[in-house]
Amino acid sequence: MPDGFVRMRSGEKRPVYGQAAAQSGTLAIQASPAPSCTLYHSDGAVVAGFSGIPVTGYDSGAVANPRAWLNLDTAGLTAGFYTLVFRFTAAGSDGITRVYAPSLEVQVQDARA
Repeated sequence: MPDGFVRMRSGEKRPVYGQAAAQSGTLAIQASPAPSCTLYHSDGAVVAGFSGIPVTGYDSGAVANPRAWLNLDTAGLTAGFYTLVFRFTAAGSDGITRVYAPSLEVQVQDARA
């Protein structure tokens, strides 16, 4: 089940965010391996050109709920539902490094809707 939902019109471009939450203390997203994301069709297939792409940015430093984001451009996407999965490694203030994979359900609507 996705961690969040965003609705966009076809042709729209804006940042969408994947967020992790520390159980306690803080998390710091690591630059290596580089944070990335993959966009999937509703049938589970990867959208061409959206496999393991670098994120646009991510929170630097130690924070309780770090975010990574992608400036998602829906110009080439057909109307429908997609899942955007972020993947990043974060070091916790507890000394443990974990891999996070927050996901968003993305609804792309026809621009005329």
